[in-house]
Amino acid sequence: MAKVVFLDQGLRAEVPEGTTVLDAARRMGVRISSICGGSGTCSTCRVSCVVNPENLSPVEPLEIAYDMGPGVRLGCQAHVRGDVGLRVVKIPKAVLE
Repeated sequence: MAKVVFLDQGLRAEVPEGTTVLDAARRMGVRISSICGGSGTCSTCRVSCVVNPENLSPVEPLEIAYDMGPGVRLGCQAHVRGDVGLRVVKIPKAVLE
């Protein structure tokens, strides 16, 4: 089991290793977007791993394609492999003019 803490929301839980960050977040009641339902096609489930990023699975090619910035991962693609501290990354709303 691995400890997952969402630092921005004050929530923590233990999850089985191999669980996606998105699944862990859902189990914990974390407020995180996932428009595509976790298939990796919308990039709305962005998280920043600020404690022990090495305890997440390696970055997937799909994550690289979105160019989200350093340390930002897709919750549906990142698998927990040990204790981690995360923050949900807010995506600014688009303004149409």
